[in-house]
Amino acid sequence: MSGRSGRLPIVAIVGRPNVGKSTLFNRLIGERKAIVGDRPGVTIDRLETEWLLRDGGKHRYVTLVDTGGIGLSAAPLQVDGTSGPIDLQSAIDLQVEAALEVADVVLMLTDGSTGVSPLDEMIAERLRRRQAPLLLVVNKAENPDTAHDFHSLGLGEPLPVSALHNQGLHRLREVLAATLPPEDEMEEGGEKPLARLAVIGRPNAGKSTLINTWLGRERMVVSPKPGTTRDAVDVDLDYKDPQGEGIVRLIDTAGQRRHSRINDAIEFIARVKAQQAFARADAAIMLIDGEAGISDQDMRLMTLAHEKGCALLVAVNKVDLLSDTAWKLLAERLDFRMRGLPDVPLLRISAKIGKGTHGLLRQAVSAARRNQSTFTTGELNRWLEDAQERQPAPSDNGAVVRMKYCTQVSSSPPVIRIFCNRPKAVRSAYLKYLEREFRVCFRMTGVPVRLLFDASDNPYADKSDGNRKESSGEGRGPRRGDKRYR
Repeated sequence: MSGRSGRLPIVAIVGRPNVGKSTLFNRLIGERKAIVGDRPGVTIDRLETEWLLRDGGKHRYVTLVDTGGIGLSAAPLQVDGTSGPIDLQSAIDLQVEAALEVADVVLMLTDGSTGVSPLDEMIAERLRRRQAPLLLVVNKAENPDTAHDFHSLGLGEPLPVSALHNQGLHRLREVLAATLPPEDEMEEGGEKPLARLAVIGRPNAGKSTLINTWLGRERMVVSPKPGTTRDAVDVDLDYKDPQGEGIVRLIDTAGQRRHSRINDAIEFIARVKAQQAFARADAAIMLIDGEAGISDQDMRLMTLAHEKGCALLVAVNKVDLLSDTAWKLLAERLDFRMRGLPDVPLLRISAKIGKGTHGLLRQAVSAARRNQSTFTTGELNRWLEDAQERQPAPSDNGAVVRMKYCTQVSSSPPVIRIFCNRPKAVRSAYLKYLEREFRVCFRMTGVPVRLLFDASDNPYADKSDGNRKESSGEGRGPRRGDKRYR
């Protein structure tokens, strides 16, 4: 059964403006996610997405990044302390540096219809100096012979493609798959942790202070200036409780600014690496500045952590500065804003004076363990039978919709495959009902649950006596009066 064991490799697309970076990005992921235009600088927001790279019968998930807009925003930017609009070469510099900082493989994209340009040569020189693993891709090469001119860049064999016409992409995927670092190199080394905890939040919410409090020393840099932490940092903490002892891996993420305000490479790098942290954490602690209150960005971070499969907790920091009335109002607002998330625990702490921090750590480790839970097929099928008995699935135009059997696919988060006679007829309301019943039954507070519906026959069913088992009620699931529901 699979779980979290390492980060996804990052593939970054770089190149001068208007060579088709966003078109290639969209073509590879199979959807129109990046804005495409015929003028330079259209891509202002950076885009990154989890992408399933298929190579023949093999497949591997990677994070694909479109860096096209770094430094090309119409808004004035600052570079090395100077103010005013950024020039094109400096914008390209930012783009290349950002890609080199985060990427395991760089795709340098050029334009076969216009040939080698001075900006192409500048980018190639920067990439050669850093000796980054890279692939030279010549876009708009409907005639593959146009790629030969790009040998002059000294970046190896050019790969001719046409992102617009879907030409040459099969070969690109083959070469990219062979260039990625081996999967075992992406695995976490050393002792396997009991739990991996990501501490997330806006700049200056107190994330580094909280980790320092847990560690009992000034391991993380702490400053009243927002944005001091620029990278996701792993720290191991010795941990012991009645359920066992070992290490807890703490992942301190850079402060997450609002997406539209990410105007430089540093913040772009921080955001990409923070999302990598979410993807490999078992639980995420959303730290909220009690004085600043909750924002839309906080909600986006919580939703992202949930989507990445983290169990979620919310801790309101600096409560020593809040009156009882202010705390009550904030708690009510938080409860309302988080109504779409699964029973997220809400705690009060003061990282600076250590109030509530150890209780938060215990609850976070417990949430991570819940996210790592595995269940027997017997337990799961008793739950499924009981849930259907209390509330049968709505019919499909008069036809009965019945869940036949379920089994666990993976953990962290728990993924349950349910074999169903009409999987496409399962309504979203009934899906939410099953998710809620699962959390109640197995005490999975704050844990994201993934339910997959499959039309395949139950591979374990004994067809000779299947009807007898259904009619006799053998293996009846737990009731709300059972201790599991209390």
